[in-house]
Amino acid sequence: MRKYLLASAASLGLMVAASGAAHAQAAKAPAPGQIVVHLNGLLNDQINMIGATGDNVQGGNKLNPIGMAGFLRLYPGFDATTENGIQYGAAVELRTAFSSAGAGIQENSSSGSLTGLAIRRAYAYVGTPQTGFVRFGQTDGIWWLLSTGEYYNFGDGNLWNSDGGVGNAVPSQDHPAGLFTSSGALYTTNKIVYISPDIDGFKAGFDFEPNSNGFKQGEVCSLSAATGCATLSSAAGGAGNARRKNTITGGLEYSGEFSGTGVTLAVDYLHAAPVGNSLGALEVPQPGVPASNGKTLFGQTYTGYKSMGIAEFSGQVKYAGFTLGANVKTGQVNDGYTFLLPGQRDLLFYEVTGIYDFGPYTVGAYYFNQQSAGAYTLGSSYGRTATNYGIAVGANYALSKNLGLYATYLYGHRHQAGYNFISNDSTVATGYDNVQSQAFSLGAALKW
Repeated sequence: MRKYLLASAASLGLMVAASGAAHAQAAKAPAPGQIVVHLNGLLNDQINMIGATGDNVQGGNKLNPIGMAGFLRLYPGFDATTENGIQYGAAVELRTAFSSAGAGIQENSSSGSLTGLAIRRAYAYVGTPQTGFVRFGQTDGIWWLLSTGEYYNFGDGNLWNSDGGVGNAVPSQDHPAGLFTSSGALYTTNKIVYISPDIDGFKAGFDFEPNSNGFKQGEVCSLSAATGCATLSSAAGGAGNARRKNTITGGLEYSGEFSGTGVTLAVDYLHAAPVGNSLGALEVPQPGVPASNGKTLFGQTYTGYKSMGIAEFSGQVKYAGFTLGANVKTGQVNDGYTFLLPGQRDLLFYEVTGIYDFGPYTVGAYYFNQQSAGAYTLGSSYGRTATNYGIAVGANYALSKNLGLYATYLYGHRHQAGYNFISNDSTVATGYDNVQSQAFSLGAALKW
């Protein structure tokens, strides 16, 4: 007889990528013939204090340095085991959707402040510890599942890569870019993933994503408006620098313990092709600058995006409550997992994190630095390298396993010679090729 149970709060981390858990199945599988149903959740609310270069130069608009932010997330799903020992289940992550500013939440879209829940993750898994596990659906891939060195368990995850936290509240022009492993551009897409069984501490895996779309996105296809098709291969007008096709990721991870010290090492590689441009992306010739590929089209040169290829190297050491992690990425990619044009430099990203857990307290800090092409294109007047770096410091205090208080401090810096980060407003003076931001947040998180 199957039993329907409410999962404990300890299972929450297995369904939230931001927890740092890298598993494709429940931590403790239900007994054969049983199913465990869970409806976990997270409610976060906080007060933020933010100061940034662009706060008061947006054509006369000014930002209040004090504000509040909050969000709700729900994690429904189930874990089960068949009578012959096959484990399977499903997990969903629902998040509060973004909306325009308004005088309180309204229940009609014409108000400009409609809110709701959006599906970020929705996947199933099946397998055994002896054969490995397969995931399929809108899910994290090997890029996250077999990697380490990126954490969200201090300052209650309210860091530069937070989705709804203080990092997200910093004005976008002043927010430093970072090629973080946990990125919605990667985990919200429909894919199939395989992770091998653990053999003497080693795990391997691979995944395949035909296109960069999630459930019900571009599913209804019209050749007269082909750019709206998820299965688009090429188009005369192009499809931008972010849409991918045929993304393949492979990874290898090793975990072991030596004299009480836990060690994890991982290496991953991601390759993707851009959605092709039948005519090539137009490139306006610059005086005295040769075309990147020597071809011409009606007096203009043209080229296409290069394929994406990124290597990720990560490691973690844990001892007596201390965790030290590092994550390095390098390859043919630009900010936000976008494609490069010929003449643009490869990206280099590195992050170093230290965390200490003692009793109900957790304190941590990280530093990341990214060197990328940014806004530079062949022949432009901008510097060839965009430099972004950020610091995050945070602390948690757990009043119980379901209720915690936290504090977070962030500092960020952006620079690209000659590029005006505030130039989205034509009334702004030039010279903003160096911008910075600081933020401080106090909040509470309730998890169940």
